[in-house]
Amino acid sequence: MSLFHDRIASAIDASKKYGGNRAQLSRALDMSPNYVSTMLSTKASPSFDISVKLARELEVSLAYLAGSTSQPFDVTDLGNDGPITEQAMKFFDQIAGSLREAASMRGQEPTVDDMMQRWFKYGRQLSGFDKIMEWFDLYRAPGDRSNRIEVLRMGTNSLSARTLGVADRKSLQYALDEVRDSDLQKRLLCAYRRAAEGQPVLSEEALNVLAPGHAEQIRLDYIRLLLPVASDTDGDVIISYSKPLR
Repeated sequence: MSLFHDRIASAIDASKKYGGNRAQLSRALDMSPNYVSTMLSTKASPSFDISVKLARELEVSLAYLAGSTSQPFDVTDLGNDGPITEQAMKFFDQIAGSLREAASMRGQEPTVDDMMQRWFKYGRQLSGFDKIMEWFDLYRAPGDRSNRIEVLRMGTNSLSARTLGVADRKSLQYALDEVRDSDLQKRLLCAYRRAAEGQPVLSEEALNVLAPGHAEQIRLDYIRLLLPVASDTDGDVIISYSKPLR
């Protein structure tokens, strides 16, 4: 069977509308019930009009059936009116996922969704975040008796590094320990304890504080995601990833 016929057969099997029913597809083409089966088995070439109808019924592009692209959905169809098919949405989900992964590989800032997907995909292991380590900070998972949160690592591109103006773990630890806002310290400890229980903690935060060693008040609205992960060297740790709200 040629690539053209292979792809027609695969598209029929994958079609939610036809689910492999070649007779039903044949009738939709205004042909005899055995037309599609015969065309596939004999490798007969359908007319252009029939090919267009096949592509439309199977919700794939003619270019895909012809073998000139590996993508079944033709993006040029988006200029037309009408709903986007489920198949098209799946195609774009795959492309979006690939683009996000490529962006992370090139060191570009991930999204909250990227972080969550990695958390699930890599079994809640820190090793799954190697490519984007510089975009978040790492904390030791606090226990019930902990009275502070302990910084293990500070990412050079993390929001805390950009806010403090330095990517230094000791500077961040000093700021957290010495800040003159006991309510803030308690809220932070509570949030990290919740994450240490094993589930992500996503929250919208507002910061308005004078950080130790800084002359100006820090004012910042941001989204914070805390992810509990296992580290080969440090045991249970918490990824702290934040993005400013603009």
